This record gives sequence, C-alpha cells and structure tokens, in this order.
Amino acid sequence: MHRLKYTYLLAFATILFLASGCESNFLDINRDPNNPTVVPLRQLLPYTQVNLSNSLGLGPSGLSEPASCFVHQTVMRGNFNNYFIVGDDFVIQQAWDNIYAGVLTDLRQIISIGTEQENWHFVGIAQIMRAYTFSALVDVWGDVPFTDATRGAENPYPEFDEGQEIYPELFKMIDEGIANLAKTSTIAPGTADLFYGGNVARWRKFAKTLKLKLYNQARLTQVYDDAAVKALIAEGDLMSAANEDFEMLYASSPSPENRHPAFIQEYTQGGPGYWVSPYFYQIMQGKSTLNPILGNLVDPRIPYYFCNQLTPTQAAQNPISYRDGAFLSIWFTSSGIDPNSDWDQNSSQTVLGLYPVGGKYDNGSGGAVNQTSGTQGATLQRLLPYFSSLYTRAELALTKNTGENAANLFKSAMEESFAEVNRAAATASAPAIAATAISSYVNSVMDLYNAGNAEKKLELIMTQKWIASFGFAVDSYTDYRRTGYPRPFDPATDNNPFTVVNRDYVQTFPYSVTDLQINPNAPEQRNVYVDKPFWDAN
Repeated sequence: MHRLKYTYLLAFATILFLASGCESNFLDINRDPNNPTVVPLRQLLPYTQVNLSNSLGLGPSGLSEPASCFVHQTVMRGNFNNYFIVGDDFVIQQAWDNIYAGVLTDLRQIISIGTEQENWHFVGIAQIMRAYTFSALVDVWGDVPFTDATRGAENPYPEFDEGQEIYPELFKMIDEGIANLAKTSTIAPGTADLFYGGNVARWRKFAKTLKLKLYNQARLTQVYDDAAVKALIAEGDLMSAANEDFEMLYASSPSPENRHPAFIQEYTQGGPGYWVSPYFYQIMQGKSTLNPILGNLVDPRIPYYFCNQLTPTQAAQNPISYRDGAFLSIWFTSSGIDPNSDWDQNSSQTVLGLYPVGGKYDNGSGGAVNQTSGTQGATLQRLLPYFSSLYTRAELALTKNTGENAANLFKSAMEESFAEVNRAAATASAPAIAATAISSYVNSVMDLYNAGNAEKKLELIMTQKWIASFGFAVDSYTDYRRTGYPRPFDPATDNNPFTVVNRDYVQTFPYSVTDLQINPNAPEQRNVYVDKPFWDAN
C-alpha cells in the first residue's frame, strides 16, 4: 500500500530559504534570489498538509483532542472533562490560528501561484483541501469566516458566513478542483503531496467521496440533493480501497520532530496526557450496562487500541478511580471528587496504543511505556479513510434509499475497519487479528442489525463507525450531534457517586477569544450549549 512520510524541516524559514527549488525565474535582475517573493509550491504544499493534519487530529493543538473527550473515547483532566470549553483554551486558539493564518492562507497562495504558473494539479489539490478544511470548520464552529477569509490586507476583518450558506459553495469548490485535476499541469506534485503522491485519480475519488460525506451530514436539511447523491454513487468513482485513504503518515524521528502529535503527548512527556474512557472500554468489552447496544460482544481490537501498563494483579501507584483487571482509568466528569483526583498514575494508567498513536501493542505483559515503545509515533492520522466512506454509504442507503444495500455496506465497513487495524499491526510486527475472530465479531453484529428496526440499524452503524474512528474524533463529534448515536454517556444514570455533570452537551466550539478581540466584524461569542451547526436537527 502506498504510504508517504514527511519531516518538520518544512518550516516556513526553511521554505523561504530553499529558493533554488522555486518555479519562479530567479535570474530576473530586479529580484533578489536569496529572498524569493513566491514560495515554491513543492515546499508549501507538504507544509500545509502537515499543518492541516495537526490542526484537526489528536494532539495538543488538534481539534480531535477536546472532541475525543466529548464523544467519550478519551478522558482528560481539566476543562474538557466536564463539558467545559472556552475561547482562550490553548487548543481552540492554536487550531483556529493554524487553520486560518496557516492552512487556508497557504492553500489560497497555492491556488494563486498555481493558476499563474498553470500548475493545475496543485490548484486542484488545494481547492479540494480548502473545501475539506472549511467543511470541518463549519462542523465544529457552525458559522465561520468564508467569503472574505484569508484575503490578508485586502480584507483583514472578515465577516462570518452562516454554515448553511457555506456548504453549497463547498460542492462548487470541489467540482472546480476536480476540473483542474483533469487539466495538463506544468509540474506534477509528486512526493511533495504527502497524501496521495500526486496521484490525480486518488484525489478525484477522495473529492467525490468528500461530496458524498457532506451531503450525508446535511441529509436532514435542504442542502441535501438526492439526485446528486445517487449520481455520485452511480458513477462508481468513489474511494474503493485502503490505498485511497485520506491520511497523514507520521514517522518516528524526534529530530527533526515528525512523530504523531498524540504519541508525543502520551509517551514522551514523563506522564500520559490521555485517559481511555471507561465508557468506551466497557462497550468494547461487552460489559456496558449504560449502553448495551453490542450485548456481551468482546471487540478483538482492544489490545491494538489501548495498552495496559499493569498486569491484572499488579498494584497501582495510587488510589483508583476505575479499574477492570489490568485496565485503569478515570471517569468523565469525576474531576475533584473521585479517589484518584489528586494523584497521578503515570506508570499505572492504560494508555493509547498502537492503532491510534503509534504506541505499544498490548501483549498482556504490562510494563511502563516510554518514547521507544511501539512504532515510536510512526502511524497514520486517518482523516477520511476508506472504511469511513463505507459507513457513510451504509447510513445513506438506510436513511435515503440510495439504491445500495445498507447491510452489505455495513458489513464491508466493519471488515475494512478490522483490516486497517491489521495493517497497523503489520507495521509493528504485532500479531494480526485472526480471520475467525473477525468473522465471528462481524457476524454477531450483523445478527443484531438484521434483527433490529430502522432506528436500531442506524444506531449500530453509528456505534461501529465511532469505534472504528478511534484516534480522529472531529467526524465522530459531528456524527454524535447529528444522529444522537452512539448513545451518549450519562453520568446521571450510572449509579456512580464520583460522576456528576452540571453542564449541557457542547453543541459547537467557542470562537478564539483573540480573533473576537481583533476582528470588529466578528459576532458575539458562541453559546456552546445552545448554538448548533445548521445540519443538527436534533
């Protein structure tokens, strides 16, 4: 399978220094060759792609960090542990600035330079990435700068557009990108494209799959276009294999730093930054009384998702909030009241494992993890993998009668989710999940699906998609709000005195305080418990 690596040598200073690679004519006597006015596209594109992955993925400056807590895959000590998020939180300000001042500004520059130089493949890639990025912004914040965004001195104070006005423009942007990919390009992106290596066919398939994803997310609104959806499916030009995943492959080097950001947070800081949600763990273990949707099915992916630092009989460092054999964690909303609130469990707590962050595969032997564990952060940030597209098509087939077989798509989505874990296992020389274990689990879920009504079928599809998407929570957060599935964790019903919630669910993220302070055209701060994205009809 085709995979690419990047390095953080693609910093802006380096980009500007590497003038010799610029497509511009540096022999012009009116230009200083040591200070190019046009950034080389082959340097700008990979930097932009890394910045996008870091801004949306799991890590200290990625939107998946709070989102993973809000969809109950992880737990974090601090604000997010109680549905509390504010506009001056580091991740909010960092992601907002990185996306607007970095990703979207750079993509606009690529489109401008690429158009002038007739580097149409760069232009098409940038337009598709731009549409993807804006869709994520709408999904997380609702109303955001769009029409006037990233115009620099031409318009330093952009107004905020409504999400329902932005989404239709994204379909046009994607179509423009596809059209530009079909043109002859002066220079091919090649390995400068960290997502697809300049493969135009894969970019086209991703672009059409992205359109399908956006239509699905807006399926309860007037933005949904039944004819367009059926046409996309009939064309058969959607993602069709794992080598068409939209993903970033991180490496294992600390110098230059190119490891998965969440691995750095979890394995190199002297203490893990994330706790695995007991709610998520119990559902995968088939032990959940709060959400028994999967009955007593034990998920074979557990040792690839989480790594226990303890053995089942080994004593923990400090008082325990939640423990089940070797698994040790804390409960959501338990900050300040559970027995472990004032204690660390650095070498006792269960950590994120091989699959999501390039950490350690759990072979049952325990042992404290460190920066040399697992693949040392060399793993994928799966932004829109093939398996996710299959879950989307299953949902559409079930709810919108697209003509496809929802049950077959759902089964294929689960099988591909397991195959993705096995590919991760192969990179770490870890044992693969046995085919018999996979078929037994998938067939058991399909028995539940076939016995359920339409609502139960939808719940099963969304629950499996939530499990499969562990490690990238932006889309899970979107799915959670627009469908109500998987069933959210409710501290009021768990009979646990250490879990108390006093806030409503976070419907949208707050705007960056800094942006609100400097932009006179910005709206009032979001009421994160009331203001919803346009596609949320719940």
